[in-house]
Amino acid sequence: MELLITCPFWLWSLLSHEIKKIGYFPKSTFQTWTFVDGDMKAMMKINYHSRLANKVYIQLTEWKTTNFDELFNLIKSCDYSQYTSNSNISIKVETKNSILSSTRAIQSVSHKALLESISKFWVEEKHINDLLLIIDHDITKLYLNTSWFALYQRGYKKEVWEAPLKENLAAALLILSWWKVKAPFIDPFCWSWTIAIEAALMAKNIAPWTWRKFNFEYFKNFESKNFSNIKEEAKNQEFSWDYSISAYDIDPNMIKIAQSNAKNAWVLDLISFEQKDFLKTDINSQWKSWIVCNPPYGKRLHDVNLSLLYKKLESTFKNDIYWWWISSYQHTLKDISNWNSKKLFNWSEECNFYWRKN
Repeated sequence: MELLITCPFWLWSLLSHEIKKIGYFPKSTFQTWTFVDGDMKAMMKINYHSRLANKVYIQLTEWKTTNFDELFNLIKSCDYSQYTSNSNISIKVETKNSILSSTRAIQSVSHKALLESISKFWVEEKHINDLLLIIDHDITKLYLNTSWFALYQRGYKKEVWEAPLKENLAAALLILSWWKVKAPFIDPFCWSWTIAIEAALMAKNIAPWTWRKFNFEYFKNFESKNFSNIKEEAKNQEFSWDYSISAYDIDPNMIKIAQSNAKNAWVLDLISFEQKDFLKTDINSQWKSWIVCNPPYGKRLHDVNLSLLYKKLESTFKNDIYWWWISSYQHTLKDISNWNSKKLFNWSEECNFYWRKN
C-alpha cells in the first residue's frame, strides 16, 4: 500500500532521512509530506518511531475522475469498510489543476459515498475518522489517517502554558543542531519545556509515542501481535547511559509544570531543573555545552525585556559553547552575517532557527 506521511513545513528533508533510518525509503517528497510504499507493519513502525511526522495515512483508492459521478463511484467502491465501520467522518480536500475544484462539493459527494458504502453495518465512534482527498491533474487519491490526532501530541503534556513548542518541532531543532547526546545539554528557557524533554527522550532512544493510542488500533484488521513486537523491540533498543541535561527558567511555576510533564514522560531523573534568570546566568561557564532554546518572541509573552535578552543571546558564544535558538524576533541582531539561519514555523508563526557561524 502507499503511505502518505505529513510533517511541519520546511521539515520534509529531515522526515525523509528519518524514515530511511526507520527502515523504509521515500519515493517522493514534497514541502509538507512524503510518500512511502509499505505494508501494515511499516505503517505502525513509522507511527511509533517518527519524532517528526504529523500524521501517517494509508491510501484507500486511486483513479482518474473528471466529474462527480465518477468521484462518487470511486469513493463508494474504496476499501474503507475493510478497516472500519466508523461513520463519524471528516474529509479534508486538496485539489490542484483539476476539473473538480470546488472543495465543498467534493467533500459533500465523498462523504455521502463513504456513508453509502458502509450503510449496512456502520457504527458511530467517539473519535472522528480523518480522511484526506487529493485531486491532482484529475487523479483522485483518498487516504485514511492511521494516527488519530496529530503525532506531535505525544501524550506526556498534562499541563500546558502559553506558547509551547510542538513536540515534533522541538525534536527537529535538536536534530538540526547535530547534538551529540552524550554532550552536556542546556535549555535556558524551559517555560517551553518541550525541548529538554524531547532531548531526554532522544538521548535515551525512547520511542516518542509510548503514551498514546493510534487510530489503527481500532481497525478491523489490526495486527496486534506485530504491534506488540514493534513496541517490545523499541523497548529493547533504549539506552541507559549517564546524561547531563539541564533546564532553567525564571518562573518557579514553569519549573513545576516542566517537572510534571517530564515525570509523565518517564525522564524526570534525566533532567536537572533549576530556577534561574537567564540575564543573570553565566552560560559561558558551562564547559562544552549544547544549548538549544525557544526564547520569548514578544508576541504572546510580553513582560520580558526583549532588548536585553536578545543582546545576551547574540553575545553568549565562545568556542566551547554550541548555541542554537528559534525566534521571530530579529531586530537586535547587530550583524546578521555572523549567523546561519533556517526558516521554520512555530505553529503559524514564521520564525528563524539561528546558529553562529564558525
